[in-house]
Amino acid sequence: MFKESNLSNTIFYSDLDGTLLNNNAKLSLACSQGLKNLIDKGLLFGVASARNLTTIARMLHGIPLSLPVINLNGAYISDINKMQHIQINGIEQSIKEGLLEYIKKNNRGVFISNHKDNKDGIVYYGLENGGEQWYLKDRKHCKGQLLISDKSLSTAASSEITCFTFIDKKERLERLKTFILENYSHGVEVHLFENQYSKGWFWLTVHSHMANKSKAIKFIMEQYDYTDKLLTVFGDSVNDLEMFNMADTAIAVNNAIPSIKEKSTLVIGNNDSGSVVNYLSSLKHL
Repeated sequence: MFKESNLSNTIFYSDLDGTLLNNNAKLSLACSQGLKNLIDKGLLFGVASARNLTTIARMLHGIPLSLPVINLNGAYISDINKMQHIQINGIEQSIKEGLLEYIKKNNRGVFISNHKDNKDGIVYYGLENGGEQWYLKDRKHCKGQLLISDKSLSTAASSEITCFTFIDKKERLERLKTFILENYSHGVEVHLFENQYSKGWFWLTVHSHMANKSKAIKFIMEQYDYTDKLLTVFGDSVNDLEMFNMADTAIAVNNAIPSIKEKSTLVIGNNDSGSVVNYLSSLKHL
């Protein structure tokens, strides 16, 4: 029998960019305060994002999330209030070595998210195009972000790698995506999408096959004894599809891509109007 979702029988996970955040990659003051108030009343709420923990913590500063944060699309599951990882899903050694060899052989620009000596960082190598420079500049503005220029890729090779991010024009990345799937499809998750803040530049992200939002949510529900709860998720893009498939209620913002809207239970307003927080505020407290 259908059970209506409310603030006491449901856990909620939302994507960040294009969903919870506005078009300036921020949470408005009204949304921030509204979300805090709901969490104070017992809302079980977390975020599932392609961003890393350092960036998410800066963006959501002051909001005491009540569920673990899923970051880098599930490469990490983390306690944002303690800034500690609960689970790390790194790329397996043979795939890591193969991709590093490919990058050096082809002098391919790349950003590599890594974990070493209990610290998260981003290694960058061979940057050339405007899309890569935009990302580097953006990361440099993030307080606490560890950035390392690695001309020999030795730092990356000696660390646990959680994501390769290639930035280029779409056609070139589609060829790279095909190469990666032909050689490593057994062990990776890949996403190809346009950077909504730097139009015309596309990103190809490569994670472990264990790193996706749905697997992370399943782990959290089991680990924290939430299996008796309903699951409501919010999203807008291709990396949200798997959590849409597992959710009891899948909510797309109006600016979502067509495939997300097709999988959704409900379409609400766009991300720039605070639609996720507005929806949560409308739910019953039972």
